[in-house]
Amino acid sequence: MSEFVVRVETELEPQVAWARLWDLERHTAVIPLTTVALDPPALALGEGVGFTGRTALGPLGFDDTMRVLVWEPPSASGGRAVVTKTGALIAGRIEATFAPSRGGKTQITWRQDVALPWLPSRLSWAEGLAARAAAPGYRRVLRTLLD
Repeated sequence: MSEFVVRVETELEPQVAWARLWDLERHTAVIPLTTVALDPPALALGEGVGFTGRTALGPLGFDDTMRVLVWEPPSASGGRAVVTKTGALIAGRIEATFAPSRGGKTQITWRQDVALPWLPSRLSWAEGLAARAAAPGYRRVLRTLLD
């Protein structure tokens, strides 16, 4: 497993930033070729809830399955969510923290472990390449979700 960290600051208050970041319809609108939805019968994200990002071009695609492990919406001291990625193609763990910053801004730290379960162990170095390649894309997606 390899890790990358993306930090972004927004003018939004923590509660508004949280709502935008975890709005799955916004993810669908921002991430190319991907639809993100709650796993039935869930009606909202929260601890224990699963959701799936389906990335596809026509009939070819894959599911990025996830489950919320920790769901602590922002309070005066900040907020935190932990999500495990359980897919056969992409696995790992996401921890997103929200901290109040100067002037009413919010500092968001997105820390993600990337694992490629299908990869033979002798090629595990490729997970590091995947993490480094993913970081700029995640930074762009996070900034767009917060706009």
